[in-house]
Amino acid sequence: MAYSKEQLVEMYKIMQKARLFDKKIATESKKGKLVGMFHFGTNQEALEGGLMPCIGPDDYIKPYHRNHGCLSLCDMKLYVAGMLERTTGYNMGIGGDYHQQDIRDLHLLPIDGLIGADWLYDTGVAMALKLQNKPGVVVTINGDGGAQMGGLYESMNFASLFDLPIVYVIVNNGVAMTTPTEKECKCSEISGRAAGFNVKGVSVWGQDPIAIREAMEAAMEGARRGEPALLEIMTYRKCGHYFGDPREYETPERDARMTEKYPDPIVRFEKVLQEMGVCTEEELKGYAKEVKNEIAEAFEWAYQQPRLTGNMTKGADKIFSNTEGGKL
Repeated sequence: MAYSKEQLVEMYKIMQKARLFDKKIATESKKGKLVGMFHFGTNQEALEGGLMPCIGPDDYIKPYHRNHGCLSLCDMKLYVAGMLERTTGYNMGIGGDYHQQDIRDLHLLPIDGLIGADWLYDTGVAMALKLQNKPGVVVTINGDGGAQMGGLYESMNFASLFDLPIVYVIVNNGVAMTTPTEKECKCSEISGRAAGFNVKGVSVWGQDPIAIREAMEAAMEGARRGEPALLEIMTYRKCGHYFGDPREYETPERDARMTEKYPDPIVRFEKVLQEMGVCTEEELKGYAKEVKNEIAEAFEWAYQQPRLTGNMTKGADKIFSNTEGGKL
């Protein structure tokens, strides 16, 4: 499928936003300005570049803890303020980094603290959309570790039975926390499991945002017709499970092999855009600088915002929803 220059540039900017935001977090953490645990998605940014442009205003998305490319949905300043526990940010700063949510306006669903549990909740959102005759599709993302949880298969069975508008996305990045994929699963492609539920399963090379976008558009088109799908992104995580993880579980031999199989998606896409005659090297540098400045401005603004205090988190309204149950 052919995409315009504007669409391709948007994909590139989203990839850069994911990469540069992670780098900014690392820089600020080393300065002692950030607290908490952060999870990066180094080398798997093509996922966001291909996926995020597919999310329309009626759709709902649940990222996972390495999806900083989902910032393309958000106001960057409000996201950073929320991450820095500032009251003017999303969720009044209570959500931290990867528990931010905005269901009503952004249709950004909450990430569960239990890996793989949110397959079930997000399937419930898809059921709610169907019951309310709403046009959206739910996109729910987890890693290959989360794909080993039984909730995924219960969810696919339910979605298949009730023809729900949902796409399950597995980011198979070669390692679940500290366990290489080959030691947790004997399937070369996890997407093959979807056939047992009459759900269409597709695996896509995760370094090509164009291929990911095409696969995602097809999956969402089917989901809108009540045909749930499973999309597996085959990639490799070139960083630890969390910022500061020394990756002692990764051998140099495996790292070299996986790096050759899954090269840097940003460097690769830059070459593709230049070979296609879409962008010059100078244009690409300009786009990257634009994204970097946007991130820097967001942090500068967020640091000036009022801090969250302990007594602000104690009310029952911070735990229980005040909205009507089941209403989106």
